[in-house]
Amino acid sequence: MRLNCRIFYFIFTEVKLQLNYFILFLLVVALLPYFVICFYALPFADDFCFGWTASENISFLQKFLNQYLYWNGRYTADALVNLNPLVTEKIINYQLAVFISLAATPVVIYFFIKEVGIAFQCSMVNSQWLMISMLITLVYLNYQPNITEGIYWFIGISNYHLCNLLFLVQITLLLKSFSVEGLSKILLQALSLLLLIVSIGFNEIGAMLIPALYLCLAVVNRQSSMVNRQVLVVFTLVAFFASGFVFFSPGNFVRTQEFENRYDLLHSLLYSLAQTARFIAEWILNVPFVLLSLLVLANTDKVRSKTTIDYKLLVVAMLFVVFIGSFLPYFATGVLGQHRTINFVFFFFILLWVLVLLSVSEKSLLYKNLERVKNEMVIVGLLLVSILLMAITGNGIKIIADFKQGNFKKYEIAFVEREKEILKNPAEPIKKLSVIPNTFQIVDVREDSTWWVDKCMKKYYFPLP
Repeated sequence: MRLNCRIFYFIFTEVKLQLNYFILFLLVVALLPYFVICFYALPFADDFCFGWTASENISFLQKFLNQYLYWNGRYTADALVNLNPLVTEKIINYQLAVFISLAATPVVIYFFIKEVGIAFQCSMVNSQWLMISMLITLVYLNYQPNITEGIYWFIGISNYHLCNLLFLVQITLLLKSFSVEGLSKILLQALSLLLLIVSIGFNEIGAMLIPALYLCLAVVNRQSSMVNRQVLVVFTLVAFFASGFVFFSPGNFVRTQEFENRYDLLHSLLYSLAQTARFIAEWILNVPFVLLSLLVLANTDKVRSKTTIDYKLLVVAMLFVVFIGSFLPYFATGVLGQHRTINFVFFFFILLWVLVLLSVSEKSLLYKNLERVKNEMVIVGLLLVSILLMAITGNGIKIIADFKQGNFKKYEIAFVEREKEILKNPAEPIKKLSVIPNTFQIVDVREDSTWWVDKCMKKYYFPLP
């Protein structure tokens, strides 16, 4: 009898393990197309502008100051755009930069959620953390409003996506420092503080949200030790100080003069509220999002921390994050633009949404009414359906359609042929690309020498001596 029990236990364990591997395999398959098309990503619009300025025969410091003093206050992004891979004149370097930033995404998320899980005493193993990080990555990639500018555009990466990643690394290091002592604690907090300053310098949205987050943590987190509270206060002060270098830079005042409809408060508030409702509804009402949310609600009991965050505060934070992603562009320029700021806040919306679900389920004991959902086969079924649906909806279906129609290869051929034509006939207007994949929402030329994209391309291909 005991032998039979051991056999059944062994079989159950093996089946469970194989199912985990199968889910991980499906996640890899669903994510693979996003990595493959990195090698079809091609420079456009601002890439050529910054490729031209980065190629100027002046010092790196002068290039940086030209951006910071005369265009914007994004001191970190201003440094990165001057490391533009177009300077090498090799497209593969551009594509490798895109690939590396994408590959870093699930890795950073994995270490972040695992460290948060340790802080909240979550009872999960490494394979489960890996699965969650890949699921978050897939949701993030599949439902971005403009994945081109979010992932496949060097300037977008330099201003937004890397900010997401480095800020998570910064938080991870800070959380890690709270669990160690001595020199390790000092080094982790010093590095975290440095990354805090770097993270704030990517864009205005981060420069507002990151200090706001630390202020909330410093005020709300009363249960932490005196030493940890002092650390949070220091980080808060540094965050606000660093954000001042973004918002009050000379370049920001120069750049805003380009937009006639700036600083319209009523227009900005109304449109930002509408966009907040629009994007949140689009995200939370799609089927995979609902199914994955159900899994989070049902497994809340795996979070064993005694410190719970009030879901009302989390809901306010979540709404504020999405609102700011719309409000600042509207207020500064009068338009929302290409949704690159929504890409940016969507990353944090996903993480905050998970915390909201956990808090709601814990507060109302909802997880006790979802015992059936915690069944192993039900969990596997919900994960399978969610992954398969994400593969054939959102940005996933666009990639499939473009591969089916051969658009990526046609796009690459059209780009190379146009480049040859530009170099062969420098006096002629630059022609529009004949094929652009549905996945890539690029800003192309207008065959008009006065249009800024056309001018930047001319300056990049034919720089003045």
